[in-house]
Amino acid sequence: MTLNQVKAGEKAIISGFSRQPSVRAKLMDLGLIPGTAITMKRSLGWSKAMQIHVRQANLIIRQSLAEDIQVKVVK
Repeated sequence: MTLNQVKAGEKAIISGFSRQPSVRAKLMDLGLIPGTAITMKRSLGWSKAMQIHVRQANLIIRQSLAEDIQVKVVK
């Protein structure tokens, strides 16, 4: 499952990324590394972005970037 498929309020653990090194480096610079817990806050449909909570911070990322983040939803 990819991050863009997670619904608002759901929690997930990052399990991996796209194979493109440039994308992987960008995500890691944002603190999004495998094993990190995230919470989907909301989808900002009008801007094709989403708000996530990770490591005590709220981030806004593009949905196209979220498609490159593999996650496992946790209950």
